[in-house]
Amino acid sequence: MNKKKLILILAMLMATTFAKGQSYSALENYSFGWYIQYMENLVELQDGNILTSTRLFNVDATGHYTDDYGYCFLKLNREDATIMDSVFLPDGYINYHLLESNPTGDGYLFINQVYDSVTGSNFMKIRHLQDDLVFNDEVVVPLIDTLNGGADLFLMEEESFIMVSHDGHGSHTIQRFSFDGTLMDRAVYPESDFGLISLGIRVWSESPKEYVLWCYTPSSPQSFYYSILDSQLNLMETIALEHSAQYPNVYFWHHENAIESIDDITYLLATPYQKNFLNGNTQCGVQVTIRDKATHTNQKTVYFPLINQTNSNSPYVIGVRQAEDGNIILAYADLSGDNQLSVVMLDANLSVLWQEYYLNLGEWDYARCMKLLKNEGIGIVGSRSSAPRVFVLFVNNDYDSLDEQGITVRPYTYWPNPAQSELHLIYSPDVQPARIELYDLQGRLLQTQTQNLESIGLEGLSAGQYLMKVTLKDGKTFTDKVVKE
Repeated sequence: MNKKKLILILAMLMATTFAKGQSYSALENYSFGWYIQYMENLVELQDGNILTSTRLFNVDATGHYTDDYGYCFLKLNREDATIMDSVFLPDGYINYHLLESNPTGDGYLFINQVYDSVTGSNFMKIRHLQDDLVFNDEVVVPLIDTLNGGADLFLMEEESFIMVSHDGHGSHTIQRFSFDGTLMDRAVYPESDFGLISLGIRVWSESPKEYVLWCYTPSSPQSFYYSILDSQLNLMETIALEHSAQYPNVYFWHHENAIESIDDITYLLATPYQKNFLNGNTQCGVQVTIRDKATHTNQKTVYFPLINQTNSNSPYVIGVRQAEDGNIILAYADLSGDNQLSVVMLDANLSVLWQEYYLNLGEWDYARCMKLLKNEGIGIVGSRSSAPRVFVLFVNNDYDSLDEQGITVRPYTYWPNPAQSELHLIYSPDVQPARIELYDLQGRLLQTQTQNLESIGLEGLSAGQYLMKVTLKDGKTFTDKVVKE
């Protein structure tokens, strides 16, 4: 395998039911038959299109790993998610990597940490990438006394970048480098200061410059930590989240939590949860909390239960970010086999503006990256770990403004549509439904439902279009077209 561009044999699965400006595509059956480790990067190109990357590895006939590793880069059309270009970059050791726009304005930066198991040495590679997917100006930086576990996280800054590495036993090395590889700051911390495995790093405060790093330890019970670092990467404070009197029925799970600084006094924390009720039932889902930076106490929490509550549910957060208009974007999913992915827009007070579900996306099982796009949309990339298959999902922030009523924002979502026997509904946490009515297209009332308003049955109806009218307890009404198959 060399650095020449590869021709990929692809089967394109295009969704046709999304609103204008939204697209989904599953890209499968890579011609070289390699396996995907993770899709974990997404960057918006200068022309508005998308560049994403994945780690690939090969296996022999017996199913064992070989020495063939590399990174595949896909340039995708922003409008329909079709592949415009691709390139494979071979590497003897693949790891988490940074792919971001170069803050200097000259193309993009691809940075990864490499461990040579033969010599026992660590080094970092810094490469420039242009819009035509040509790499140049490779810089190799020896990493003296750097931990062997590899890079967990990167954070791009205006004149430097931060790399977080671990040794697999809980010790972390946090380093800041200039773009030419010069070491600027370095700190090493034992597991007692952080959790065992790093999950994310983000800017905590601009003035003074501070960072938040969050980790988890897969102990029993699992614990979740986040630590505040100063501008020289010195540890200032560590916060542990655990079962407590404040959350008597809520357990924080480790899967892909996310933190976002809102302003000088508040921040967002998005994490999976499990509620245990006195009757023995449990509820799984994702929660978003506004918390105080000084005391780390809750100011407000919104829960998003999973649609199907089963013992196999394993919800996780893909990302939570605040857009330039102040609204908040949340993306979450689960690994229960239902392959549910949901995107939510909330206002600054955590009131739900809209929520949409995307189900069974190419039988994927990992969605690890969400990025805000310049046109006020988001991009999400994911993969299937057991097959050479990836997906990309683009969603516009104005999803509900594309509704036929123009300015109506529905405080609920419903699926599937078309449906065979039943429609399911989930409501914004700040509203209460009162009644659901079903009409034919001539306006004749067919059925009314005032209880169990999370679903409505369609049995006995002929195939065709109907009108569903939802009335809330505050008197507001919404009408949607639904299709019975």
